[in-house]
Amino acid sequence: MPLCLVSIPARQSSVRLGASHLVLAILLSGGRAMAQPSVTDEAVDAEIPAAGPETPAAAPGAAAPGAAAPVPADASVAPAASVAPAASAAPAPPSGSSDPKARRPAATGSTSLAAAPATPVEEAPLDLPPLAVPPPAAADPGAAAVSRFLQGLTLRGYVQGQFEVHQDSSNELQQGGAPWNQDRFLVPRARVEFGRRWQYAAALVELDGNTTNGPAMSIQRAEGSVFYAAEDAKVPYAELTLGVLKVPFGYQQPESSGTRWFMERTTGARALFPSEIDAGGRLAGGFSVFRYAAAFVNGEPKGEKSGYQLRDPNRAKDLLLRVGVDTPFSPSTDLAAGISYLRGKGFSPGSEATKNLVGWRDLNEDGAITNLGELVGNPAAASLASSSFERWAIGADATVHLGSPIGRTTVQGEFTVANNLDRGLYVADPVLVGSDFHELAWTAGLTQEILGYAVVGFRYDWYDPNSDLLEARRGRLLPYDVTVSTAAPLAGVLIGDYARLLFQYSFVRDHLARTTTGVPTDLKNDFWILRLQVNL
Repeated sequence: MPLCLVSIPARQSSVRLGASHLVLAILLSGGRAMAQPSVTDEAVDAEIPAAGPETPAAAPGAAAPGAAAPVPADASVAPAASVAPAASAAPAPPSGSSDPKARRPAATGSTSLAAAPATPVEEAPLDLPPLAVPPPAAADPGAAAVSRFLQGLTLRGYVQGQFEVHQDSSNELQQGGAPWNQDRFLVPRARVEFGRRWQYAAALVELDGNTTNGPAMSIQRAEGSVFYAAEDAKVPYAELTLGVLKVPFGYQQPESSGTRWFMERTTGARALFPSEIDAGGRLAGGFSVFRYAAAFVNGEPKGEKSGYQLRDPNRAKDLLLRVGVDTPFSPSTDLAAGISYLRGKGFSPGSEATKNLVGWRDLNEDGAITNLGELVGNPAAASLASSSFERWAIGADATVHLGSPIGRTTVQGEFTVANNLDRGLYVADPVLVGSDFHELAWTAGLTQEILGYAVVGFRYDWYDPNSDLLEARRGRLLPYDVTVSTAAPLAGVLIGDYARLLFQYSFVRDHLARTTTGVPTDLKNDFWILRLQVNL
């Protein structure tokens, strides 16, 4: 009589079986398997310990629970009752199978008892401790810090490449070796700006590279700020900034060179402020449509000719004030206007002491000292102490943006009266000259954007570096006209918001030239520029 083994699941701690069912499972043999009723808790009156390590291991490929199949008709294995889950029996292999595990009953996790053919079973897994899973690698604190830093970092910049042609270019060198030629390719600006802003503080660094006077790289701006602002305010109520910053005077100094349509600032603006930046502190802000700014700076902007750029040779600082309004009339139309004031002290370096010197003038051009009259004595001179002088400026400006179906129209104007402030063109030094310099500058311009694909514009500016300057001609003192005026038409093509190709021709009229009789006349120094700007 074939003996059917009873398999008890290894994961079940104990199973109760009725005695009658246990006897039936041992004696039953021959014929096909007949289904037996499931064992219920009420019918169980015997307790069998759970299978231990001696439980045979399951054969590879044992059928999964729920995959029932009939026993083949020619099977030589007698059916027997086994402890198995309902609908979990798998077909037994035919007799003569070489698999030694083929006749082992299946082990399941159900308490149902059913008559089923002998099927391959899985052996109970060994009760081994779980494999130790290595803990995840600790995060790199340096990488996490870099990630947090980059999340709030802003990056902006632009590159300007241009070709320019000047009427006064010459294939010669100036005294000192600088070339007179200005027909050239150059990069006037290649700037990158890094910034980050927190709830009450901000930092900004802008680097500038150019080839204007050879390859150069320098700091354009370096600002650290603390501020207080409402969540929905366009500008902070108050923002305190220290570092190398833009000075708040007029509309041309705070304006970005990357957004300005015309190639450069006007002649008057570049004479009074050789660059837009200076070292110092600024307090600025606004509420509603009102704007204000106040700054204390060294008064020696970058690019000036005194040799003290971004430094200060005297203890006095320049004070700049600007108050104005910024009124939006519609999403595409607004007005910005303001009044500016500057007061400070310039610096006259004086001169060093000199010794007695003897000079020679070759009057007859024979290359030799033929008489004592060609010898000239230069007596010694005491040093001239350095001194400071007062300077000031008052200005008014306005900018209007008008929306239209073809594009935005921009109208700008600025007027400035100054005293002893020229630091870029005719450097003012009243101590050396003996009289003050009175400067006057004004400009007006208009630009029209066309359907977002083109722009046209025109600007006129006028600058007088010294309206009180006199010169002697034929024994008479006459006003010396040194005014410079420029008319500049502009046209360009726009490529989205990231590129623009601009062309500007500047008709320059000044009186640096002289006729054969010594009368001032217009210098032929018109120029044109073709510029391609691409934004990062």
